[in-house]
This record gives sequence, structure tokens and C-alpha cells, in this order.
Amino acid sequence: LKTALTTITASAGVDVKKETRIRDLADRFLASKADRAPRTRDTYRQTIEHLVKPRIGDVSVAEATPERLQRYLDAVRAEHGPGAAKAARAVLSGMLALATRSGAKTANPVRELAPIQKTRATVGAQPIPLDDLPTLLANVRADERLAELDMTDLIMFLAGTGSRVGEACGLRWEDVDLEAGTVTISGNAVRAKGLGVVRQDHPKTRAGERTNKLPASLVGMLIDRRVKGHASEHGLVFPTVLGNIRDPRNTSRDWAKARGRLGFDYVTTHSFRKTVATALDRAGLSARDIAEYLGHENPSITQDVYMNKNTGGAKAAGALDSLL
Repeated sequence: LKTALTTITASAGVDVKKETRIRDLADRFLASKADRAPRTRDTYRQTIEHLVKPRIGDVSVAEATPERLQRYLDAVRAEHGPGAAKAARAVLSGMLALATRSGAKTANPVRELAPIQKTRATVGAQPIPLDDLPTLLANVRADERLAELDMTDLIMFLAGTGSRVGEACGLRWEDVDLEAGTVTISGNAVRAKGLGVVRQDHPKTRAGERTNKLPASLVGMLIDRRVKGHASEHGLVFPTVLGNIRDPRNTSRDWAKARGRLGFDYVTTHSFRKTVATALDRAGLSARDIAEYLGHENPSITQDVYMNKNTGGAKAAGALDSLL
């Protein structure tokens, strides 16, 4: 037993030492995440290459103290915003956890850092006033360019379900039950470095996997779409015009070009998600019900970010159908 413990201690200390530079620790951290989803690895890699290595890459593990890391994150937040600071903090936490497990640190210093607060002003997408939604959707149906891109039905689906754009792009026909009038969100489309656009077999979060009742008008739209037979080797409901997996970023970009001519400059694809939350809140659904419908793990996120009280299940579907 003594010999085994000695061996374990020795091997654990080889990869990461107190003298190891943060840039080298970052490479080891990325290697340890080889089993993660492609989009997750890309996010880690981009954060490390753009925010971590250029700023504190030459700092040693021993020099990565709470005070130094706090100054670093404060600078990132000031220059790039709270979202970038949270991403950097998450990566650093994983990196220094690896150093702690290797014996190079006695404790993870990231745990001692102050939380990063996101102010209300930093929340980008704004909900659509419910009285304006019918006009917007009528303009969407009449827009020739959206029809050419086969985006009309996709936008209607976002407006009627509050789904994330990646979830809609990754939706398969096998996830749609037209007879029951339900849709199951079981994955999403992402762009991964070296792989292109792929469909992940899981949503953004664990709570994102859900089965929702659809508004009756959306069921009718999907039946028409099924009959027309939009071909896709992936079995997708909303593929590109060539039948490939639709890129969520390109889809959002195409919508950004359209929304100005539709008279709604401020509406992003994420605005529909917030609008659905507002509509369901007005219909009397609880925060828990709305969180489950949108795929939020924590109802507090729904309340703090998505439920706009200033804007004035089968129950959820009925509330949305009256708007569509």
C-alpha cells in the first residue's frame, strides 16, 4: 500500500507542477476535455486563445493567486463584458482544478473570486410587445426573401414555441408527433471547428430535453410542410434549401438582414423566446411551468431574464395559438 501511494503521488505530480505556465496548463486542460461536445470544446479553445493565453499565459500555477486572477477577470469584464468574463472564469476553474488534483495547488483559487454580475442593460434580446406580434408575423409570411430561404415556417415555429434557434435547426421529423400535436426537443444544430455544422444529440442543457404541446396553427403548418416533403438526408424539419443542416449563426444572420425591411429592427431570433415567456406569464402560467416549456433548469432564470412583466402544456399551447 505504501509503495502504491508513493507511485500515485509521483505520477500525479508529473503533468502539472507549481512552475507550469498557464498556457501549458490550458493545453493539458483542453486535452482532458476530448470527450466533450464539439461546440463545448470550441468554446473552451476560443476563450483560452483569445482571453487567457494573451493575458496571463506566462503566469505560473504558483503565481495564480486569487488576487491576481480577480484583477484579470475584472479587466476582461471591463473590456469584453460579463459574458466573456464568465467564460474565462469557467475555463480557469477547470484548469486550476486540474492543477489542484495534480498536487500543484492546495486549493482551487477560482473558488475565492467574487461572482460576476450581469446587469440588466447587458441583456441583448428584447421581447416583442404582444400587440405587435401579429403584425410582425404577417410581414414574415409576406416576405419573398424569407420564402426563398425557406425560413418562413422556421420563424413561425420560433414564435410559437420559444425554442432556441439551434433547437429548431436540429429538429427531426421523428421528434414530431403530428397526431398528438407534440414536439420533442432532443438535440440542436451547432458549428464545430473542423466538422462544420453538425447535429448534437442533446440540447444546450439537461433541462432543454422536453416534450411540448404545439399550438394548433403550428400543427397545421407542420402537416403542410410534411406533405410538401422538404427533402433532407438528416430527416430534418427545417433543413436548408439544399437539404443540409441549417447553421444557427447563418440563420440568425439572415434574419438580421430581414428584420429591418419588416419594420422590426430590434427583434432577434432570441426575442421570440422572450416573447413566448411573456405571453405565457400573461396567460397565468407559473414560473416553473414556463421554465419547463422553454427548457430552463432554474425557474429563476425565467423570472429574471425572460418574463417581461412590463410588456403587458395544453394551456401553454392555447395561449400561444391565440397570438399566432
